[in-house]
Amino acid sequence: MANMHYCRFQNTLTDLKTCLNALNEQDELSEDETRAADRMLREVVYFLYQNDIVDEIPKDVNERIKDFIKGSD
Repeated sequence: MANMHYCRFQNTLTDLKTCLNALNEQDELSEDETRAADRMLREVVYFLYQNDIVDEIPKDVNERIKDFIKGSD
């Protein structure tokens, strides 16, 4: 269900914190969840870049994101 316009950021922030905590805790993710996490993190990176919040995107950003999600050592 979509968030109502007056609380979408509040609700999404709560969900985002839950997702980031799962990544930090290296919770085991299904393949679908792994792909969604990868896409979500890339969307954030590209949003920051497109809006001049960060100056550049590292060439290896996709690999770094995948390694982080997998919890590589």
